[in-house]
Amino acid sequence: MKEQKSLTRFVGIDLGKRTYEMAVVGKGGKVTKSNGMTFPEGRQCLYKKLRASDKVALEACSLAFIMAKEMQASVGCQVYVLNAGRLSIIYKSMKKTDKEDALKLAHILEDFAEERLPVVPIPSDKEMERRKIVANYRRTDRDRTRNINLLHALFVAQGITTIKRKDLSTGEVRKETIKMLTGIERDEAEYLVACLDLIERRNEKLEKIITKEAVTDEQMRRLQEVPGVGPKVAYVFVAHVGAERFENASQLSNYLGLVPRVYMSGDTVRYGQITKRGNSYVRAMLVQGAWALVRTKEGGKFKEMYEYMTKEKSKSKKKAIVAVARRIAELLYLLMRDEVRYVSRSYISLEKKRANEKAQLKISA
Repeated sequence: MKEQKSLTRFVGIDLGKRTYEMAVVGKGGKVTKSNGMTFPEGRQCLYKKLRASDKVALEACSLAFIMAKEMQASVGCQVYVLNAGRLSIIYKSMKKTDKEDALKLAHILEDFAEERLPVVPIPSDKEMERRKIVANYRRTDRDRTRNINLLHALFVAQGITTIKRKDLSTGEVRKETIKMLTGIERDEAEYLVACLDLIERRNEKLEKIITKEAVTDEQMRRLQEVPGVGPKVAYVFVAHVGAERFENASQLSNYLGLVPRVYMSGDTVRYGQITKRGNSYVRAMLVQGAWALVRTKEGGKFKEMYEYMTKEKSKSKKKAIVAVARRIAELLYLLMRDEVRYVSRSYISLEKKRANEKAQLKISA
């Protein structure tokens, strides 16, 4: 066992846009450094420097996932893609260079047990494709909102305050409405309308891809049985969440940043705002789904939970809806993990549970 450990080298690779820096900690703590280019031929040169017994660490990014798969296929070494946001040893350092970061990554592998590493699971090719579609859809949706806001500002600039943003939501209406503008604002408006037409066509194409797969994929169809969960929520959730990566639903909630911050000192325990770690878009889609759920007639236990928190416990609507979003996320995870269908149930508050337990005790006595 000791002989095997001595053969293990710890490799840290810091990736740039076109270059990389590599630090290797070998036998006796000897450090060797090298660098190169990240284009395909450069990556192949890098892999030739590695051994099957090496442990390699990279910071999470799109290129890191690509390289991790290539290393595992061509070299067969252990590769750890680490969450950059949780590597405080790098970001709190007074000296931060690519070479130093690479060496620190190698030392992290050397000093910490595998279960303590902030490992980011390497997504499959299918998951990567879905994530790219989600990212493109999110970007086009954001660009559309931004350009509509810019177009609306042109009307305000010319003192036309009767036009609202919702009046600029469709192409035909926009083309007619901008005729009210004159001068440079009219030229700028025509340009923005042309951009919006392109963005909306792209957005429509991506929506069709998402909707089609949400209908044909069995896993996504099961998730859509939950009230408030439509094709987009199901698609985004499946693209970014793999049930096999988490031991339980609580881990998932923590991963998505839907759990509160906890402050403990002596006998004092205080809960703050949610951590907001993880993918913000997945979290936003879950909250959007929660709002849709509480507005439906058949919201099940989640709608009852929302009404209980807001009406009986006097919690704010925002806090209640985040709590519902967390429960939805955990339910979706369980449906994926256990491959079961959704069954609607009534919500039972903690007070009601205790009352039921006391009643059962009286009956048994």
